[in-house]
Formats: sequence, C-alpha cells, structure tokens
Amino acid sequence: MKRSDIKILPAHYDTYIKEVEDIKLTDALQKYGKPYFQAEGDNFNVLGDKVYAPGKWTVKDIMQHIIDAERVFSYRAMRFARNDKTLLPPFEENDYAVTAEASKRNLNDLLEEFCAVRESTIMLFKSFTDEMLLREGKVSTGDISVVSIGFAIAGHAIHHMGILKERYYNLI
Repeated sequence: MKRSDIKILPAHYDTYIKEVEDIKLTDALQKYGKPYFQAEGDNFNVLGDKVYAPGKWTVKDIMQHIIDAERVFSYRAMRFARNDKTLLPPFEENDYAVTAEASKRNLNDLLEEFCAVRESTIMLFKSFTDEMLLREGKVSTGDISVVSIGFAIAGHAIHHMGILKERYYNLI
C-alpha cells in the first residue's frame, strides 16, 4: 500500500506520515532505514555528545528514541493487525530517554540495533495482508490504521534526521 491509500490522517501522527513521499510502505521503511542512517555515521561520530541547547538530546539519545519508538509502534501495529481493539496507552518518550542511558552506549552499537529493529519492522509489515493493513486500533490520540503506523515509523525517522541536520550539523 502507498501513503495515498491512507484516507484519514490520524491526529498527532500526520506530521510524521506527511514526511514520506507517496511510495509503497515497505519501500519507505527500507529507504529510510539502514542506508539512510548509516550514511550519516561519520557526522554522528563527529557530533558526539554535542547538543544545540541545554537539556536537548544527544545523537545517541535521538537514536535510542527512534529505536524505542519503532518498537512501540510496531507492537501497536501487530496488535491492531491481529484485530485487537484494546485501547493502547501512550509511552512517555522523555522518561524513556532518561532511563535508557544512551550516553553509556556506543554509537555504532545503536546504529546496528536500529538496523536490526528496522529489518524486523519490515518483515512484520511484509507479513500483513492489505486487509490487515487497513485494520484500525485505538491509541490515546484516537483511532489509527496499521498502514498509518507503518508510514509514521518511516516518517518519524525522517523527522528526527531533519532535526539533526537542521539543529545539530552546524555544531560540527
């Protein structure tokens, strides 16, 4: 399915979904996965622990956040694809960031973990039929379809790469 197959953009996720061009979902997940982030590895290493303002996340924190969010989103997609109608709670990204202790991790390990998580996400979404992709579930911000979650995953990565390029790369 393509992004244009999403008829109603879900609140809060629309920002991420709009980041992705109108291509097939699995193509978007692949395009904005491993090659997209590995191409920036040198810049990430040069950035190190620099932040553009006090209290902002480092590149390691951002990578850990992308990994954590993708795992949460994929879990939601799997539940909804299986026709689970349970309201799923939000996750508090700032609490996750503090307790993840990404600063103690190696950046290359984070990039490797992201690639593994993304490959798992791609395999999960490839397993869904079109009927499953169109199923919806409930999150705290409202209803969302499985296909919308998939495009939100891809767009979330694009969103954070944009922040890195816009606000962090001038620190290099």
